[in-house]
Amino acid sequence: MRRLLLLIILVALGAFAWTHRDRIRQRLPGAAIAEGSEPVELQPSAELADIAGAKLENLKKGRAESATFHSTELQSLLQFRFVQLLPAFVDSPRVELRNGELEVKARVPADRLPSISGLGVAAAFLPDTTDVSMTGRLLRLDNGRVALSIQDVKAAHIPLPQRLIPSALQRMGRRDEAG
Repeated sequence: MRRLLLLIILVALGAFAWTHRDRIRQRLPGAAIAEGSEPVELQPSAELADIAGAKLENLKKGRAESATFHSTELQSLLQFRFVQLLPAFVDSPRVELRNGELEVKARVPADRLPSISGLGVAAAFLPDTTDVSMTGRLLRLDNGRVALSIQDVKAAHIPLPQRLIPSALQRMGRRDEAG
């Protein structure tokens, strides 16, 4: 009789766990990283930068065809691994993911923006230090590197004309890649 009662309890616990598996999975430590979801409590950290760096390394070495990142992993990479690649005048860089596109935001002195006169009357509305955002997609390059293909640049929510984007990127030290 005891064994039958124990079996019924185990079956009931198993059924409960199966029907609530998504809730249980969300509460397990490390589950958010493994599942690619992004709970609010995750903050950028050196550990997340290491995890994202390992994913990039797997892409680079050909051990993986693709990788999935969440914005906190990319923010961690930016803060803990790549911040030295940005010019010194770039302040408060942030990374956000939206609909498969990557948006990099930062605060930049307006005098560092290319050809302010090319913005016309809109340049008069820019503060001394303005919010700049670049929207693009991550691309895998042939030589095992990853590039950010820039599609849109905005200063203080004002889109920069397409003709100004290449010079803006050059002033930041970036260059075109073949292909």
